[in-house]
Amino acid sequence: MESSYVSSGPERSALKGYIFTVLVLLICVAAQAVWPPWLRLRGQPPDLTLAAVLSIGLTTGAMSGLFSGFLGAYLWASVAGVAMGNLFISHMGLGFLSGAMRGKMFSDRLSLAVILVAAGVVVASVINLLLAPPPSPQSWVIAVLAKAIYSGIMTIPLYGLMRVLARHYPDPQDL
Repeated sequence: MESSYVSSGPERSALKGYIFTVLVLLICVAAQAVWPPWLRLRGQPPDLTLAAVLSIGLTTGAMSGLFSGFLGAYLWASVAGVAMGNLFISHMGLGFLSGAMRGKMFSDRLSLAVILVAAGVVVASVINLLLAPPPSPQSWVIAVLAKAIYSGIMTIPLYGLMRVLARHYPDPQDL
């Protein structure tokens, strides 16, 4: 499986990788923040930030997933005005775990990325529910499931983009 990640193209650089990570996360946070109301599913935009974090982790490794989880949580909390603690726990933990799966069985499959993002949205929502409960959690389950499915679908182009950009990231053994 490791051979599917070997680059024969441009030179790998940690700086290039971090620049791509920051740009992808900035674009995802901005898109998630201004997602039009008519494209929302049950009033929820897709969690593009978490989808980007998990895609970065799956394609580039655990440390990149951890870094992108930190940066994604920080950016999203800054824009959305939500509590940072639960976002740091969920995004950094899920980014690291997805990066730890890099090079394992089925880790280069799009279907795994979609399933991981959908499950990641549920996990992040449960962490948020435990640490910062909403004022009225009656329709919480339906909203979380809708957001998980929507985020999983929106992972398809993000994961494809990160597979293309992954050739510019350094090999995790080189970090």
